[in-house]
Amino acid sequence: MELSLDTVTPDDDFETICIKRRVYTQPDLDKVYNETPTPRTLKERTRKACQYNKKTVCKGILSMLPIFHFFRWYKWRQNLVSDALAGLSVAFMHLPVSLAMGILSSLKPIYGLYTSFFGILFYTIFGTSRHVSFGTNSVLTLLTATIVEREADLKYGDVDIPSNLSAVDSTIENERLEYKVGIAMAAAFMTGLILLVMGLLRLGFITSYLSVSFVGGFTTGAAFHIATSQVSKILGINVRSHSGAGKIVFVYMDIIKNIANTNVGDLIVGIISMVILLGVKIGINERYKKKMKMPIPIDLTLVITATIISHFAEFERRFGISVVGHIPSGMPVPRLPDVNALGRIGQDSFIIAILAFAMSISMAKLCATLHSYEIDSNQELIAYGASNVLGSFFQCFPMCVAPPRTMLLSSLGAKTTLNAIPTAIFMLVVLLVAGPLFVSLPVTLLAAMIIVAVKNVLLQVRQLPNVWMVCKSDFVIWLVTVIVCILVDLDIGIIVGVGTSIFTVIVQSQFSSGRLVGISEQEDIYLDLKGRKNIKELNGVKILYFNTQLFFASVDRFKSELFKKTFNPLNFEIGRGINDNETCIHHIIIDCSAMTYIDTAGVNVLKMVIKQFKRAGTEVFLANCCRCMLIVLDRAQVYDILPKDHVFFSVHDAVTKAAGARLFVVKL
Repeated sequence: MELSLDTVTPDDDFETICIKRRVYTQPDLDKVYNETPTPRTLKERTRKACQYNKKTVCKGILSMLPIFHFFRWYKWRQNLVSDALAGLSVAFMHLPVSLAMGILSSLKPIYGLYTSFFGILFYTIFGTSRHVSFGTNSVLTLLTATIVEREADLKYGDVDIPSNLSAVDSTIENERLEYKVGIAMAAAFMTGLILLVMGLLRLGFITSYLSVSFVGGFTTGAAFHIATSQVSKILGINVRSHSGAGKIVFVYMDIIKNIANTNVGDLIVGIISMVILLGVKIGINERYKKKMKMPIPIDLTLVITATIISHFAEFERRFGISVVGHIPSGMPVPRLPDVNALGRIGQDSFIIAILAFAMSISMAKLCATLHSYEIDSNQELIAYGASNVLGSFFQCFPMCVAPPRTMLLSSLGAKTTLNAIPTAIFMLVVLLVAGPLFVSLPVTLLAAMIIVAVKNVLLQVRQLPNVWMVCKSDFVIWLVTVIVCILVDLDIGIIVGVGTSIFTVIVQSQFSSGRLVGISEQEDIYLDLKGRKNIKELNGVKILYFNTQLFFASVDRFKSELFKKTFNPLNFEIGRGINDNETCIHHIIIDCSAMTYIDTAGVNVLKMVIKQFKRAGTEVFLANCCRCMLIVLDRAQVYDILPKDHVFFSVHDAVTKAAGARLFVVKL
């Protein structure tokens, strides 16, 4: 029985559509729908490019200072209370975390306060996200510590570093600290400069090359390093600073060797602090977050309480518990970073810059999606860069988004970036007045806060079973990255992780496949022949869909899949392997919808197979070519061997043409 497609309709249970249009080759489509561009002379182009008046220039400058826009259109009655409450709530988190990050950076707590204050201040001026909380970040702080310790070891030698840095008053240690501060400032300056240039060049797309699995593996590895760096402070023992491959292994070896010297007082304070922090954060804040207007500021509460108890109980004198010590009050005097170090830390700064942008923009986009507003990725780059560059003159180390504080702003309903003004005022008061009040704060409490803060990042390992089920290559990237980061070092982990990501893409291109497509027995719909029912292959016509881009890494696979699914035209030239099924194939249609990119190797293999099939008496049609592919085909002179009317708008157009400009009839 023969059945014509134009007389068959689907079951009555389905909605049907009727499309009526002419058959389009690509040249026909271009002739009807493409607009003919009006050519312009060089003089006209130059005149148009120079048509900028003073108003346009001022508008461009103001666009890089979004704070003026927020002030101009600020709705005081609707937004003031929400912004003020959100800003103060985040300020309570900023203070203790900043002190802890100052310790983690291998500097002093005051530098964490500087970084938080100036990060908040400058991002408010340049940023566009209403919820990004800019300042100290544990991952960037750890990378900063790695840089400053390495550079200090090169200059002063590898020495034992006491757990209480603030109590060191020897001349050599003071010089060492000042040198490390200069290196940290240089890292912030270089990081900001890289981000600023990227923003001005509109390079916001670069983070798309950092896969989610790589970022997950790297941040987990970094969190392990962060937690490890605080173990010695919890135990109250001194360990040597280590750098290079396997440093985390050497740190634990030193901890084991010195475990007998554990300060019981430090250990007890650290354990009690972690129990309280985890109990409140998990047992109350997370469990009842939907019922609470704002989470309990347990970090700030614990810092204040522990400082008071430590002061009156004389923890340092009676129990030998390490305390923060002197915290200078007042604002830092602006000074130049150590420009001599810029060449040595360039690679490290580039890595920090990419990570800072990747983490910050991902949080900014997440909040923008949750609250239905737009952000400018390139302006965000400028904001991150400007904040770091300007902050570097005020003794800040590299800074970026802090996810916990950002999500708190999101949950509290901050309306504009001006929520940061109450936060900055609070931090300013701390710097000018309240800093010396934290002299007796136990260092082990800050170490406990840091360990608890990276808890959720460490628990990303729970995602691995799901990652394995969804995508095996992502699982490999994640696992390789985290293992190398932990057992070797973070900088090597970044290189290996990105390299593994690229390698998996290359490997996947070698496993790309071509699939033969058939037509439904009931309607004009084209589906894979394999694994489908009621789909038949067209007589004399082979339709091949290749599921990846056509470039140097996939051309061999494309050719082998094409020959395998249709026939090898070379057999006709040597008179081997010819059968009736192969000789009756008069057209091969290549569905190019997945070929969004084609390079020179792709063009060459396409030319080659077209010539080979033509010698075998088979015409090749191309369908569903994207615009960029059409441009490449034209520039590469493919049309010299393939007529333009062999390139079609869709597979159905190509099938209709191949069937002799009539609807094809299939046999049941």
